[in-house]
Amino acid sequence: MTSDRQKNYLDASYSYGSFNTHRTVINTAATTKSGLTVQLSTFQNYSDNDYKMKLGTRNTGVIGKDVWLKRFNDTYHNETVIANVGLVDKSFADKLLLGITLGQNYKEIQTGARPEAKFGQLHRRGNIIMPTLKYKKTDLIKGLDVTINANYNLGYEKTIDTAKATYDWYGVRTPKATIGEREGQLSKFKNNNGLATTMVSYKISDHQSVALNNVFSTFDRKTNNLLNPANDVNDPPKKTNKNILGLGYSYDVHDRWSANFFGKYITQNNVIGKSANAEATINKLGYGLALAYYFTPNLQIKSSYELTNRMPEANEIFGDLENQEANPALKPERSDNMNLGIIYGFNLNKVHNFSISANGVYRYSADFIYNRLNNNQTKTVADNREGVNTWGGDADIRYSYKNWLSAGTTVTYQLLRNQEKYATDPQTGKKFTKVSDVYLDQMPNIPYLFGNADVSVSLKNVGAKGNNLTIGYNLLYVHSFWLYWPSYGNSSSTTSGDKYVVPEQLAHDLNFVYSMKNGRYNVSLEARNITDKPLFDNFSLQKPGRGFYMNLRYFINKTQ
Repeated sequence: MTSDRQKNYLDASYSYGSFNTHRTVINTAATTKSGLTVQLSTFQNYSDNDYKMKLGTRNTGVIGKDVWLKRFNDTYHNETVIANVGLVDKSFADKLLLGITLGQNYKEIQTGARPEAKFGQLHRRGNIIMPTLKYKKTDLIKGLDVTINANYNLGYEKTIDTAKATYDWYGVRTPKATIGEREGQLSKFKNNNGLATTMVSYKISDHQSVALNNVFSTFDRKTNNLLNPANDVNDPPKKTNKNILGLGYSYDVHDRWSANFFGKYITQNNVIGKSANAEATINKLGYGLALAYYFTPNLQIKSSYELTNRMPEANEIFGDLENQEANPALKPERSDNMNLGIIYGFNLNKVHNFSISANGVYRYSADFIYNRLNNNQTKTVADNREGVNTWGGDADIRYSYKNWLSAGTTVTYQLLRNQEKYATDPQTGKKFTKVSDVYLDQMPNIPYLFGNADVSVSLKNVGAKGNNLTIGYNLLYVHSFWLYWPSYGNSSSTTSGDKYVVPEQLAHDLNFVYSMKNGRYNVSLEARNITDKPLFDNFSLQKPGRGFYMNLRYFINKTQ
């Protein structure tokens, strides 16, 4: 492995593509013979995001006909600089870096969670001021490796919703007396978050090792209502601290078998305001075992069991200030996970190489965390299901011929069923006596069958020695899946024009990369979704259609 002190390089690229999309990236580093290093990364992204969406009667008013309309309030841009300075390849540290990340962002908000909520002026802007620390040392004492990473973001976000108007999908502005397209606000949010990770591993012998890691994260939001500061009392500070302590033991016999035992202890403290009545501390213990056995060096079978705890994220508890609604009552998810898999690699005539892997999974999750639409479908909200079980599997096949042809495909199937037999009455908090209408239903808004395939050809010395051409093709497939609970509708249109399913998705991508002078100069062309088929996220919001992109890259590396 090349050490950091040997790397003095410049890597610069610029890309331009559909929807007026621009991206510039510059990475550079210089390291002296004494081990002093300076690293600089900077990038910018810009896009009008003005792609067309296929909209039905409910959004356009056109009866019995879908209309393609362009998004008009979805411009996005950000600019970021990351600087590090420190020492490398010292007796006390392989790497010790102090850094700072500075950035700004601007984002217009076109829709809510569904296209029924559309906006013409709603937007956000913010910045990042984040100091960082990175430390790594291999063999601090013989066999002991230590890695430490830490950062804390001091930046802010600002939501601007002050228009005295509403907009339709044609961009027509209708004045109104009150402020706001959504809630009406001009607020500054101090979303201060930090992360500190420590990893320590020790090799006891050739076959045994132990690892200890600790991850501490914190999130602290304070609101400043710039329109009416007196309303700040109605939006008190929100804070969450989470600590994950993990311990693992591994026993490995090379090319024969391996066993890994691990445990995790999680503590999370959530506070809303300064009242002790609005504070909750949660402690959870998880553990697991993973085994692998090699029948031959190329044939491996593996299995695992884990009792795992999925703690709510800060944006799920407090909301994300955009399209995620808060749910302070969200409970942790607890799952029993079992996996069984096989990996097999072989070759024919030393030029045809194959790799096959397959995995099966069963999972039962108590208090399963999932996202649903809120009552007016303008936002998503994280919620719990009393129980959900999952049966599924995935398979991956790879093939290569010599060093110029590569192809592969991956397929995943996962069936998640609702095991909550009796729903809870929101008025009384007690269980209904009648069996829930959605008991044993497939969970909505989660794809259950999807996959991808790819083929690439690499040609050497095209046009001149040291010039290489790579041609690639990618296929994405997602089977149609339920948008709402299956028992509440069918897969056809309703009288209101809504669809109860997210439609089947099929996308074809092509890419060409031509590198010159052994990679110093690079030109790439990419065509995404070339058949221009509609693609969607999990809540049926349409993604960009067909797009074309060009990237120019310059790379130079000087080794001391």
